[in-house]
Amino acid sequence: MAKDLPYFKFFCSEWSDGDITLESYEVQGVFINVCSYYWSNECKVEYKKLLKKFRGFEEIISNLMNENIFKLNEDDTICISFLDEQQNERSEKSKMKSKGGRASAEARKLKKQQTVNTTLTENQHVLNSCSTEVQVLREEKKREDKKREDKIVLKENPNKFKEVLKKFDESNFENTERTLKTNKENIRIKLEEFLEVEMLTPTFTNKPLGEVIKHFRNWLNYNKPKEVLIKSVTRPAWIQTPKDK
Repeated sequence: MAKDLPYFKFFCSEWSDGDITLESYEVQGVFINVCSYYWSNECKVEYKKLLKKFRGFEEIISNLMNENIFKLNEDDTICISFLDEQQNERSEKSKMKSKGGRASAEARKLKKQQTVNTTLTENQHVLNSCSTEVQVLREEKKREDKKREDKIVLKENPNKFKEVLKKFDESNFENTERTLKTNKENIRIKLEEFLEVEMLTPTFTNKPLGEVIKHFRNWLNYNKPKEVLIKSVTRPAWIQTPKDK
């Protein structure tokens, strides 16, 4: 992870509003160093190894775990949820880029073959045309299969999908609306786009609703909704500042 992506996203507002800021500056310093160590080890760190790495700070690390700042998995590895989300997001993007790269390489290879075979006979050209048609049909079949898979995922998680939308409707997004210069309807449209991808991840079904909405807020920073024109409201005459005579 350190070689592929030597840094992780750090949102100042989430840090300032998080429970970690209720702790002393010493505890906060230990935690941010634990995060750095966790990320550089590809989000896989055993609890025993963590204690050895931060020898002398065992009590602080134990308190961090008791306060649910980070959790302990069944296999005695630690879990820092916001870093795990970033790792999963990066893995999904990497898979998509890999598929795109293979498709691009196949297209270049096909084009090169067509250039080299400029002296093919008419029958050979017909065969090539048929091959291209078959390839197109295969691609269409793959797209249809993908759509069916997405529908299956939606059918498996209809309740979770509705629960997230209900949680969103009950949540206050006024600050987000002002910051992004939009309204809650446009944000809800983006939420549905976000869920179409999020529901494909293996951790979605068991992820708490609060974490899903929190992840969605972060996602909005890079996938902004459509802006709307906010009309200025004229202040009533009785509260306007009197002009100097």
